[in-house]
Order: sequence, then C-alpha cells, then structure tokens
Amino acid sequence: MSIRRHLLPYLVLVLMVAGCADQSAKFSSDRRIEELESASTDAANNLTTTLLEHFGTPNRLVSWSALPIDYGTVSGTVLSASGDQLRLSLETKPPAGLANVAVVFGENNPGPRLAVSYDSDSRMLTLAPGTKSDTLPPPGTRVRLIGHRLQQGRQSFMQHCMHCHGVAGDGFGPTARYIRNHKFNPMPRDFRRGLFKFTSTKGGIYASRDDLKRTVKLGLSGTYMPSFLLLSDAELDAVVEYVRFLAIRGETERRLLAHFQPLIDAKTPQDRQPLEQELNGAGFTEAFNDAVSLVAENWQAAEESDNVVLPTVARVPDGFESRKKGRDLFIGTKINCAKCHGPRGRGNGSFLNEIQENPETKKKYSEPGLFDNWENKVSPRDLTAGIYRGGRRPLDLFRRVTTGVKGTPMPGFAALKEEDRWHIVNYILSIPIAGVFPEKKHDHPDGDDHKADKPAPAPTKSTKGSGSPSKDK
Repeated sequence: MSIRRHLLPYLVLVLMVAGCADQSAKFSSDRRIEELESASTDAANNLTTTLLEHFGTPNRLVSWSALPIDYGTVSGTVLSASGDQLRLSLETKPPAGLANVAVVFGENNPGPRLAVSYDSDSRMLTLAPGTKSDTLPPPGTRVRLIGHRLQQGRQSFMQHCMHCHGVAGDGFGPTARYIRNHKFNPMPRDFRRGLFKFTSTKGGIYASRDDLKRTVKLGLSGTYMPSFLLLSDAELDAVVEYVRFLAIRGETERRLLAHFQPLIDAKTPQDRQPLEQELNGAGFTEAFNDAVSLVAENWQAAEESDNVVLPTVARVPDGFESRKKGRDLFIGTKINCAKCHGPRGRGNGSFLNEIQENPETKKKYSEPGLFDNWENKVSPRDLTAGIYRGGRRPLDLFRRVTTGVKGTPMPGFAALKEEDRWHIVNYILSIPIAGVFPEKKHDHPDGDDHKADKPAPAPTKSTKGSGSPSKDK
C-alpha cells in the first residue's frame, strides 16, 4: 500500500472562517481511549500519536493517498523558479483564493512543500520558506497542488454544520444539547462510526457520495437537519469529502481500539504484560495497515454501481388490490412490520414495551424500547404522518423496505419478491391519505382508536361508507 502524507495547515482560518479558528482544536476520541490509557499508557499514546500523524487535527489536516478521499488536486508544470516562487502552467483553472496546499514535485519526491498563496494573473505560486536542503525543481517538472477541496469542505462544515455535529463530527456541537431535550428528534449524527441511516446502497454497504450529498442538499424531513439546497454543487461535494474524512478517521480509531480490546479487558498486570508486548509492537503496525485497507475498501465499494439498490421490476400500479396485499404483508407474521410500527402504522408496536438486546454487545438494554447503534432511544416511524426522513419518492421507500434503516433496529427485506416490496410501498404511501382501512367512516387519529390500535378487519372492495381506497385511485 503506497502511503504518502501531505500536511494541509489552516494557518489563515482566522481570516476565512471567523470564530472557528481555534488552533488547539482536536478530534474527539472514542470513550474507550480512556479505558485503554488505564490499561496501558504506552498503547494509548501509540494509538493517538499514529492517528495524529496520519489524519492531523481539525485545523491541521493531513492528506494521505491511501484514503479514498478527493482532496482536490490541480496538476501542472513548472515554467520557472526563483527564490520561494514558482511560475506554473496549470492544466485546470484553480479555485479562487488557492492557498495553504501541499505541493508535490514529480512522482518520487521525498516530501512536499507548502504553498501559501497563488496569483492567477501572474501564475506565481509562493512557497512557505523551506530548509537549506530544499531545492526548487527545474523547469518542466510536473507539479501537483493537493488539498483545496478538503479545505473548502472543512470551512463549509464549520460554517453550516459544526453547531450541531461538532468540530470533529462527533454529534455534540453546541446546539446538540437543545436537540437532545426534544424527544421527537434524533440527535445529530456522530460521523465517527462511518454509519449513515439513509442510503441507496445494499445492506452492509456504506453510504455513497450521492447519498451523503442528497442528505446535505435536501435535509431530513421531520428533524432538525435542514436542507442546504442553496449551496453550490462544488460546496456540497466538498462538505461530503470532509464528512467522509471524519468518518474514516473515526472508523480507523474504532478498529484499532478493537485490536487493543483484549488489553482493555485484562484483569491483572500479569495478564496485561504479554498482551501489551504483542498488541503494541509489530502487531500494532499490522493492525493499523489492515484497518486502513479495510475502511478504504468499504468506502470504495459504496461507489460501485453493482452495490446500488435499483429495482428490476417496475412499480406495481397503485390501487386497492396492491394496497391490500401490502397491508397483509405489513401485519403478517412473515415480516411483521406491525411489531414496531403498530397494526395501523402509528409507531406504537408491541416491541416498544419489551427489553431488547444490543446487537453489538449482546447485552440487554436497561429499559424497554428500541435503540440505534449510537445507543440513542428511537421510535418507529409514525406512518400516518406522511413524513419519511429518507425521502418520500416511491424509490426511496422501496430502498427502505429493501435495506432497512442502517444503524437502527429497522431491518431490510431484500429476500421479499420485488413485487411484494412494491405492494408494501403502495400501502405505506396510502396510510396518511386513505385512513389505513379504518373500521368507521370518520375514524380520526385523535379518537379512541388512537389510544390502543386493534387489528382492522380485512378491507373490502366496496367503498360506500367505508373510506377505503378503490381500484381507480
């Protein structure tokens, strides 16, 4: 695995992002770091130092070619060199205000230089002062300027996203505490797990760039996550790359902590000593390389077209028969959506009254209800509201039925025939409009029926006095 690291210092953030240029900012670490430090200070220092070398800090990021991140690269050729200045011929127009990017000469350069500014009129690139051993390349040398996109993403993130998601993307920004007090809204996403709920990709596959861009652009209906539709495509793409960067760093940290878990679990100093020698020596280097390789492969797989959920069967025409089949599947024992969503889709199924098991630790939760992978209590969607956080297009709901909501107890039903999944989609979309096949003509969601759902009788084709959907609708 080829490894190159290029520092991308944010020395002028105080001018570009007012109020967000704290040079001491750090990435938030997983809470198990403290447990590891109690078990072995050397192991904890090794882990944190390695992450710092390969990812940097929020204000001094590191670009690293082993990661599937589009840092933003502009290539060109050196025309002339004098002092700490280079006159360049660039292949593409550089972004406005290009500054503080890594400059790499040729293919086998031992280390990059830092560019502090670029003048597009004179095509002069000014380098930061180098050491005595640094020499300027001769004319004709290939050059790459790396890092402008990640910089832009970081700046946009600090301006638009940090107040909820935190400087390091841990979901604990200054606004998050107010969201926590609102029981009907989820907490801001903690990116450090690399896990995102609403994707177009198959089960077990990460979110694609398009998935993340769609979420940032359109927001999540019914939550505090707003739409950033007014951002340009370039700004949206840059934010997505920075979010991916935060996620990859967090995932790498978690995998290294899993490597050290036996050391954390050791009960006595006698048990820890051989584990420390084994896990913190050559074993750590191998674990780090494996972690980075696996994380990179997972994010790359999300961009492969074969991993996108696309139905091969056209949507079944919406109508009474399709909705009835969808409802039968919804309340039936085969997939039993009603156990969480309730027989009428109001989000009050029986599972909410039972104590569930954490799928990672296999331990029972301390209270009844459903919890996501971030250990936040969650409620099944009240489908009568007609609000779908992952999108309300039929294709969006088809994907939710197929892959579930990742990181939550909502499973996917990819084993169902596609026609059946379309029937469920048609039924779900009818719930807030057609009254969920009510027992009474004027059933109202705030009436007695709302207090305790009871299975409704099978619908009939006749619509006289029933409020049921007909074939023609």
